[in-house]
Amino acid sequence: MQVVFLALLFILGNQTSIFGQAINSVIELAKTLSTNQKFEEADSLLSVAIRENPQSKDLFFERGKLRFSTGDYYGAAGDFGFAIEIENDYAEAFNMKGLAIHYNGDPDLSIEYFSKAIELNPSFTDAYSNRGFAFYAIGDNESAYFDFSKAIELSPKNADLYYNRGFVRSDLEEYIGAIDDFNRSIELDSLDAETFQLRADAEFEIGALEYAINDYNRAIELDSLDELKYASRALAHNELENYPEAIKDYSKAILLFEEKYEADPELYNLRGVVYYNSKQYQLAIEDYNFALELEPAAALLYENRGAAYFEFGKFIDSAQDYTVAIDLNPSNPENYYFRSQAKFELNNKFDACLDLKKSVELGLVEAKKELKEKCK
Repeated sequence: MQVVFLALLFILGNQTSIFGQAINSVIELAKTLSTNQKFEEADSLLSVAIRENPQSKDLFFERGKLRFSTGDYYGAAGDFGFAIEIENDYAEAFNMKGLAIHYNGDPDLSIEYFSKAIELNPSFTDAYSNRGFAFYAIGDNESAYFDFSKAIELSPKNADLYYNRGFVRSDLEEYIGAIDDFNRSIELDSLDAETFQLRADAEFEIGALEYAINDYNRAIELDSLDELKYASRALAHNELENYPEAIKDYSKAILLFEEKYEADPELYNLRGVVYYNSKQYQLAIEDYNFALELEPAAALLYENRGAAYFEFGKFIDSAQDYTVAIDLNPSNPENYYFRSQAKFELNNKFDACLDLKKSVELGLVEAKKELKEKCK
């Protein structure tokens, strides 16, 4: 710490306040300290300089950026606010205060600051982009779309902006437009794994499964340690009935996920679905068993295991699982229907017909014909 103050004293010399080139020297020294991960020293240096010259917007702005970079968003917002008090048309400070406020958990308020930055500088690309993120955070996807579009108009060579707009378009279910944006983003930056991932997701949604798999392949080449990419590719393989490949991808996703976190029941459920689809019912049951150990109150897992038990010929177990699923979710007519099928197999026609009737009452109109034929 003493080195920092000696450096500052050297810069100040005998001055009672810092002006011009001296302020720039302090800022450059603070940047060097920050680059070397000496954040406390950089903050102290800037704080001493601010005490010497409390009317320097640049010193407040620089300390605000430093505090923002270390996650002190509240402190950063305060410093950017001081910079604005000194110069009330400081567009960059309005933009950065908006960003700090957003990161501190208030995207609604941040929009006011981004809007002021744009008012002061209508060509401020970052302010449009940041406001787009804030609109997205509060669920206003259409406004986010327009802000990202304006940012693209101002900076048409920025790959991230096309990525951002494509992301919003996907949320708006405008998948063709999203793919167009991801195409442009990839043209400008062909090494971003997330863009290939999102383009693949959009292709999956429109049924272009082979294209999706190709993009998932590329995404995994660029980032082979992300479990989500394997799980996403597994979905596409499952849709194409490439069950061995889907199982391999889910197994890899499970391995990668459990290297970082605790086991995820959803991944075991999804792999169980593929085992079920490929008629490997015992393996499906094993995955559902494990998933239920992790999440014992999940109705879907009982439904899926009940289906696997049924196909495996274990009708008592199947009926029991559908009973639990009904207890957890009594408004789902399909659970009554499938339990009726297990009861028919067990020659329990009376209870089976009661379940079949209940499924119809709950809205499963497809079961009406079967109810008439089997339960006269």
